[in-house]
Amino acid sequence: MQQTKHSIQRSQMRGVPMEIVEFIYKNGSSINTHTHKKFFINKKKLESMKFKEKDFIKKYDRHILNTVIVCNGDTLITVIKPNKRIKWN
Repeated sequence: MQQTKHSIQRSQMRGVPMEIVEFIYKNGSSINTHTHKKFFINKKKLESMKFKEKDFIKKYDRHILNTVIVCNGDTLITVIKPNKRIKWN
């Protein structure tokens, strides 16, 4: 996964390690937004993955649930920490 300067800056600002970004990209659900895709993992999906990635999820569960990444193809655009409920239509 390639990163833009903006995404590196935002992930550092929000304290999100690259491991979490890649985990969300590989395992998360995605929503199309114009030309980009938003990837996220909700509680239900995280619970179903707990048996496969037990140690990783135990260590980073709060970060995983509170992080959304925006990608264009294989390029990471930005990292978002939503502060209110997001409706995914």
